[in-house]
Amino acid sequence: MDPVLCQMLVLGMAVMMARACPKYCACQNLSESLGTLCPAKGLLFVPPDIDRSTVELRLGGNYILRITQQDFANMTDLVDLTLSRNTISYIQPFSFGDLETLRSLHMDNNRLVELGPDDLRGLVSLQHLILNNNQLGRISEKAFEDLAASLEDLDLSYNNLQALPWHSVRQMINLHQLSLDHNLLDYIPEGTFVDLERLARLDLTSNRLQKLPPDPIFARAQDSEVMTTSFAPQLSLGIGGNPLHCNCELLWFRRLERDDDLETCASPPGLKGRYFWNVREDEFLCEQPLITQHTHRMLVLEGQTASLRCEAIGDPTPTIHWVTPDDRLLGNSSRTVVYHNGTLEILITTSKDYGTFTCIAANLAGESTASVELSIIQLPHISNGTGQASQPKSRPYNLFFLSFSFFPLV
Repeated sequence: MDPVLCQMLVLGMAVMMARACPKYCACQNLSESLGTLCPAKGLLFVPPDIDRSTVELRLGGNYILRITQQDFANMTDLVDLTLSRNTISYIQPFSFGDLETLRSLHMDNNRLVELGPDDLRGLVSLQHLILNNNQLGRISEKAFEDLAASLEDLDLSYNNLQALPWHSVRQMINLHQLSLDHNLLDYIPEGTFVDLERLARLDLTSNRLQKLPPDPIFARAQDSEVMTTSFAPQLSLGIGGNPLHCNCELLWFRRLERDDDLETCASPPGLKGRYFWNVREDEFLCEQPLITQHTHRMLVLEGQTASLRCEAIGDPTPTIHWVTPDDRLLGNSSRTVVYHNGTLEILITTSKDYGTFTCIAANLAGESTASVELSIIQLPHISNGTGQASQPKSRPYNLFFLSFSFFPLV
């Protein structure tokens, strides 16, 4: 080949490569794949001229503010995406929709405050999702739908999360590591970790958890390796820095074999400050419910609202249930509301509500009951076709009471 022609071809290829690589970035061809490296270049947005065949894209350490649908459109070969240490506060829905082959997404140290239902849509092959050190306070119930089954490593540490889409966590059956430390979590539903048999590391350090769900997975957190297998490895568990409430609900956890002296009891008062694993099993106690206040009797005009009070104490906090005079368990409906404080509100009373309601306060230690008598002043009803008022079918009352809407009788 003519040497001049050869030089021209080489120069042309160099020009094409230069055009394919964004300004300030470095592009590398390694093992027939393209890597685009743009770390710490002062970028304010994702360069629009990134080669769409890029396999590895590094954009960490810049000042990117937001992610849009155009940023990664048609990048169907992308496997590794790094957006760490930027100032990203917004992800446009479906921005990752074309990244079906993406395995790793690093977005730690940004300013995200929430994840919407479609912000991570399309990441069906994602294995590593790193979102620590953001400002996340809310994650949509649908945010992890596309990636739950493939995820192996999820890091949500150092955020402001008070809750998670626990039903999605329950479906992360391939998860190996779950980092939730340094958040504001105060509750984990029972059954969340039942199917996470491959989980080897669970970090719940420094949250607001008073108790843990009694899931079988915690048996693998013991020092003994009897409960572990090659498929279900020993669990590395971190729970220090939580305000553990050392009552009978945590007795199951106290019975595990762990050489751990970091956790302390935050309550009840008699155990406050004591090392969890030094508290004897017979000191993990619960208190049976005691109903402290309740409505004894109430007289109400038919059609008006009746509020029946029932307050109870106990450890753990009792749950209040109401039973009707005909032995039906009441729940929330269009006509009745049971509030968290135990009050039952019947929005529109009828003559059928006449009778004795039962308040039941229950917890792990037992239950306590109280009776509330509800009397209904029935209004006169016009009989069909007669034009005359029919007599009330319920218990009659002196017309003097009709001047009152309702009042409790103590």
